[in-house]
Amino acid sequence: MAQLTAQQRRYIRKHTKDHELDPSETSEELNIVPFLDIVVNLIMFLLMSISAVAFFSQVEASLPEYSRGGVGRRSAEPSLNLNLTITNRGVIVSGSGGKLSPGCVNTSTGRVLTVVKRPNGEHDWNALTACAAKVKENFPDEFRVTVSADPVVEYQDVISAMDAVRSKGDKELFPEVLLSAGVR
Repeated sequence: MAQLTAQQRRYIRKHTKDHELDPSETSEELNIVPFLDIVVNLIMFLLMSISAVAFFSQVEASLPEYSRGGVGRRSAEPSLNLNLTITNRGVIVSGSGGKLSPGCVNTSTGRVLTVVKRPNGEHDWNALTACAAKVKENFPDEFRVTVSADPVVEYQDVISAMDAVRSKGDKELFPEVLLSAGVR
């Protein structure tokens, strides 16, 4: 048999030594006791901090009142819900009462363009501002308008329409402009 060198004997002794396992290593289950200690401490801390905050702060709240005659109270004044729809052919101005006909005096049904494009193909923003001013005379307490556009309309036309209904000179018309999804 071949004789082993001292270095080979050390290597064999080192790698064949029986290791005594720790009792926690003998079972194949995970020891979750330290984890549970941390979780319990966190829960106690959070409960104490929430109770301290709730003790020092109060929330003002009013409950809805019970009334007869329906779900909610109806206001005496009708709501406007002014909408602008910008298309390639012109601008449609509509509200709760329907679509405004050209001239912004009467409402109409069907396919109506309130402000038609000029013969040169440009939108008439001055006519739209005049129309918004007429609407504002009838609804002085309204400040909101919703603008939507056909996807083929240029972005600059949407911005120009928003500017046209915001003010007329120094007079504020509809400063709260909301953007809506397109019409197609």
